[in-house]
Parts: sequence; structure tokens; C-alpha cells
Amino acid sequence: MNMHITAGADALDNGERQVAETLEGIRRDHVARYQFAAGVIGGRKRVVDLACGIGYGAALLAEAGNDVLGMDRSEAAVAFGRIHHAAITARLQVGDVMDVAGYEDDSFDAAVCFETIEHLADPLPMLRALHAVAPYLIASVPNETVFPHRGRILHHHRHYTRAEFAALLESAGWRVTGWYGQRGPTSEVERDIEGRTVVVTAQRADIDGRPSVEPLPDPTVRAVPAHVVILGLGPSLETFVDLTKRLGGRHALCDEVWGINAVGGVLQCDRVFHMDDVRVQEVRAAARPESNIAKMLEWMRRHPGPIYTSRPHPDYPGLEAFPLEDVINSCGIAYFNSTAAYAVAYAVHIGVRQISLFGCDFSYRNSHDAEKGRGCVEFHLGIAKARGIEIGFPETTSLMDANAPITERIYGYDTVDLSFDGGGEDPVRVTMAVHDRLPSAEEIEGRYDHSRHPNRLVEGQSKGTTDV
Repeated sequence: MNMHITAGADALDNGERQVAETLEGIRRDHVARYQFAAGVIGGRKRVVDLACGIGYGAALLAEAGNDVLGMDRSEAAVAFGRIHHAAITARLQVGDVMDVAGYEDDSFDAAVCFETIEHLADPLPMLRALHAVAPYLIASVPNETVFPHRGRILHHHRHYTRAEFAALLESAGWRVTGWYGQRGPTSEVERDIEGRTVVVTAQRADIDGRPSVEPLPDPTVRAVPAHVVILGLGPSLETFVDLTKRLGGRHALCDEVWGINAVGGVLQCDRVFHMDDVRVQEVRAAARPESNIAKMLEWMRRHPGPIYTSRPHPDYPGLEAFPLEDVINSCGIAYFNSTAAYAVAYAVHIGVRQISLFGCDFSYRNSHDAEKGRGCVEFHLGIAKARGIEIGFPETTSLMDANAPITERIYGYDTVDLSFDGGGEDPVRVTMAVHDRLPSAEEIEGRYDHSRHPNRLVEGQSKGTTDV
């Protein structure tokens, strides 16, 4: 055991450790640090969260799509965390901070070390051990300049100025790549501010102090994905699941997956769109506590984001305001009658090169609402196509009538057989072969029967089934 750690650290509720059964009970600045780390690391990484406490942060990192190991010396904290925070998403393990030295080099892709360094009389051995097992580090310390120690902070050996922290990290072989801070106990992580807490991103340096790996991305600047898949909960979502199972994961198909509403709680998504104001949704949830809306709000409160919405709410830290004005000016019209339409318009706005849609089938029982929503999404897909963005969807969706035969997608050519050649970068060539097959009067009138739902996917569905 590392006897340099402050006495009393093993106790579950020792006055220093954040302890709550839900994320809502954890102080905001602590949660914000882990959400920041999730944004830096991204997904599909092996991450060690050292001195993880009750594991709420390890769970947040895992929910972002990472394989996370959380380590803490307190058996009580690990046991509590396994029950309340990381039962499924992350692995929690009892261990001293120096136990990480027992892992092979590069066992992890990144290390997270929050609320730890100030508790160690000599943190250098731990930082050197982390240097061997992970090429990237995200860490925090209390800022001596703003929050001086003065020998009065229980459980803390010392606080650090920026210069002192940089010197410590450099002596362990780390090179600081980004300086961030938090102003106070309710603050988000911001770049280049002198706040109560110092947060850094760092990377392994070689013997000359130069970086030996590429720097971590700045989470305040998101890269534009080339290929985005937008998911609704309609029937054709199954095609996406089957396809990505065969490919081995969602990122084998595309750069990012964007989920519409409840999809964010069903499948791993890089971004989520929920344009309904959660204040309105909370009214619905209060009236029906066991409804799907109520259950959706539960995971949204814990989600690290981004979840784009009309108006953020402090109880949902992952919510981000949708850039409505920018998107309107980008696409040239204020016309968004569904969340899926917002997602398509946003993809066009940021400049993606390819948009694919699964589950955006608008298979509502109410045919007017269904067709109104579908029309808006298809309108924005038209804008995307006009700007040279490639669009795609499976043959199982009703979007763009993809699941209908060609005879139903091209109106009016009843007395000729059509065939098509070319496409892509080549011009499409249409061949028409006249035939003498005429439909009966009954068949003709059936085509104009508007009593049937226009969406082929609605046939045979149970009442009330929707796709978003």
C-alpha cells in the first residue's frame, strides 16, 4: 500500500470523497471534469481511472464508448460504486495508486487522474508509472494561486501553481499539451482560465522532452466527421444493427453515429439530438412516471453529451443549445418540424461529406404527422444533395420511398418499362420499352385511394408505434 496517501482516505464518506447513489448528488465541478475527459478521449479507448472513488467518473468514461478500469484503495468506495454507478459499464478494482506499475507498458490508451495528486506526499512515482502504461494523461490539481493550501486543507498535502504542476509532470516524462481550469465548485472546464482547479491534458515525451505521440484533441473544438449516420427508432434501425454487427462496430461503417431522442439510451451514439425542451418532457414524465419519456429523462440526466436541444437545463449537464440561428443562415430557411430534420440540417451546416439514415421511417399511425415530418427531412436531404453531400439509406426504409418498387417511385410511366444505367459520377441513362399492359379500372382507382396510410411500413404495425 502507498502509505503517502492521507490518513482516513479508506473511509467511504471521509469528507473529501464525493459519495451519492446518483450522478445528481455529485458536485458539478467533479462531474464536469469527467465529461471533459470523455470529450478529450473520445471512444473505443482503454482507459484507467486512478483513485476513482465510487466510480461515477469511470462510468461516464465508459458510457462514452471506452473500456474503463477504475482503481481505488477504498474497498468501501469500490463496493458502493459497483452497486450504484458501474455495475455494467466500467470495471472497478480495489488497489493502491502504485498498483498501476504492475501493468505492462501501454496497457492503456489514456489515464485519468483527478482528485489524487494533491493527496500524495510524493506523486512522482505514480506519475512515472502512469507514463509507462499510457501515452496520454488528463489530470487535475487545486490551484495554489487561486485556492492556496496554507496548511489548512484536510487530506491535501499541497496545492500547485501552473508552473509547479508543469515542472512535476515534466519530471515524470509528461509534456503538457493543454491548460484548462474551473472557476469554482459549480463550474465547467474552460480553456486557459486561472480558476480554483487546474486541469491539464498531457502526452508522453521522449528523452529530449519532445512529444513521442500525437497530441490529444481539444474537446472545445470538434472535428467535422466525414460520414455521419443518423438513427431513429423506426423499423429500418434493425438494418443498421445487423450491418454494424457484421462489420464489427459502428465506426467501421462511419465516423460518427447521431441518435434521435431515445436512440441515445439504446445504442452507443457520438452525438444525440433531443429538440424537445426537457422542461416540457418533465411535465409528461411527472404525469406518467413509468412512461418511455420518464425513463429517457433518467439516462439523459447522466449522459455526458453532447445532446443538442432547444434550451439547456442545469440538471442535464450533457445538453447543448442547438445553434439555430447559424443553421438557419446556413441552409437558408427556418423549417424544422422534427428532431431528425434538425440533425440533417446540422450535418449540412458543419460540412459533412456523407449522410446515411436508418430508422428515420416516420411510421406514425397519424398519416398527416408522418408525411409532414418525412417531407421536412427529405427537404433538407435535398439541400444536402444539392451541395454535393452523398446521401444514403437502406432498402428497408420508407424514407425517399426506398422500400417501394421503382414503378411507385416514378409516377406516370404506366405503359412503359423503365431501366436505368450509370449513376454516381456518370450520367444516368434511361431506357423506355413500351408495353401494352394496362391496369384494370379497379387497380387504377386503388392507386388514388387515400384512405390507406401512405407509408408501407405502417401496415401490420401495432397501434402507437413510432420511429423517433
